[in-house]
Amino acid sequence: MKNILDVSNLEVEFQTRRGSVRPLRGVSFQVHEGETLGIVGESGCGKSVTSLAVMGLLPRGKSEISRGQVLFEGQNITHLKERDKRKLRGNKMSMIFQEPMTSLNPVFTIGDQLSQPLKKHTRLGNKEIMVKIIEMLKLVGIPRPDQIVQQYPHQLSGGMRQRVMICLAIICKPDLLIADEPTTALDVTIQAQIINLLKKIKHETNMSIIFITHDLGVVAEICDRVIVMYTGQIVEEADVRTFFNHPKHPYSKGLLASMPKEDERKQPLMTIRGHVPSLNELPSGCTFSNRCPMAFAKCHVAPPTVHLKEQMCRCWLYADEQEGGSDGK
Repeated sequence: MKNILDVSNLEVEFQTRRGSVRPLRGVSFQVHEGETLGIVGESGCGKSVTSLAVMGLLPRGKSEISRGQVLFEGQNITHLKERDKRKLRGNKMSMIFQEPMTSLNPVFTIGDQLSQPLKKHTRLGNKEIMVKIIEMLKLVGIPRPDQIVQQYPHQLSGGMRQRVMICLAIICKPDLLIADEPTTALDVTIQAQIINLLKKIKHETNMSIIFITHDLGVVAEICDRVIVMYTGQIVEEADVRTFFNHPKHPYSKGLLASMPKEDERKQPLMTIRGHVPSLNELPSGCTFSNRCPMAFAKCHVAPPTVHLKEQMCRCWLYADEQEGGSDGK
């Protein structure tokens, strides 16, 4: 299967008042053509930084890709010049950001904002651009699109703004769409509509999607494969069915055990003890060891990346089962 995105041993450094920190440490994964890859983990685990690194949107002057590479459709885009990145962003690859109200410009109409990528990446005239915008607004399920294009973001509901953000991201029909928690802060009904919309778009265009979320229920609904991140590393990778039926890493098991279950309404909700450590104070060895109920002496040494039959896991518990891997630095 063709890889549309190939991220290899990616490391990112941020400069802070307390010195340099690495929010991404040796991240490697692929996204296949027409596939939806889910990225899950708690806040602070590196999910959004991964997406920003791929898009070339890391904060200037305060961060850099210090190691590794990002290949998009076979092209190394790791250190592209800004003008070359702009040719890709919004055209070949695009992103839906977390908060639509702050992502949309409050002083421009919806029509003005949706026209920008078309003006930059196509040769359509003004009338053709407006026809295209109306067509795409209909595709994402927005009623009265001819009126909506004249309105401002504050005049729309949260669900409508999120649909506009999706429209903005897909209007040039990109090959790769990164959706960074696109259903956060939306009610359950709107969440379901957004998920169904993304599934429909993927089916019609064969678009590849990276779906970043905290909600494992959404992962089960929309994703083909899933990677679990913790403290800037991938600790498990598997197809969705294997992940939900046979999770390996103790962190993955903790995330799944924390999901509410209908048949256990009167039982206390399971939680993972502690919290994600600061990047300045990472435990030695396995960074999950201070929260892990299965930790033992060997966990104070960096665990290997264990490649099993259907999944990858970064944990000492499965080192004897390893079919091949690295030292997991």
